[in-house]
Amino acid sequence: MRRGWVVLIVVGLLVLFIGLSVLLYMLGGPEQSALERVRDIAVIFLALATVLVVVLLGVLVGVGIWLGLLIKDRLIPLLEAATETAVRARGTVEFVGETVARPIIRAYGRVAALHALVRTVSRRT
Repeated sequence: MRRGWVVLIVVGLLVLFIGLSVLLYMLGGPEQSALERVRDIAVIFLALATVLVVVLLGVLVGVGIWLGLLIKDRLIPLLEAATETAVRARGTVEFVGETVARPIIRAYGRVAALHALVRTVSRRT
């Protein structure tokens, strides 16, 4: 379906280009040679291409400004929220480490020390 539209648009633009070229060639005065008419047509098409390029560059600048504002309005608050979440997670990890993990590590350390002591004492005797 899309391929048909693309072909139709390309053929339409080609017919428009050829038709406009023939029309402009016929509008040339009788005192002009064929080369002068072609030159004038080329100048007209270059002017149209220049206008088209300027309009497209204006659209690109507008899109760039729009993207910049979109990033400013949506992405920056999202990054701030992510930073805040990371800070909270770090605080939670520190809290869990100090209140849960540290006592368990100490208890296992004492059990390991006691186990080593028992092993050392039982081997010497």
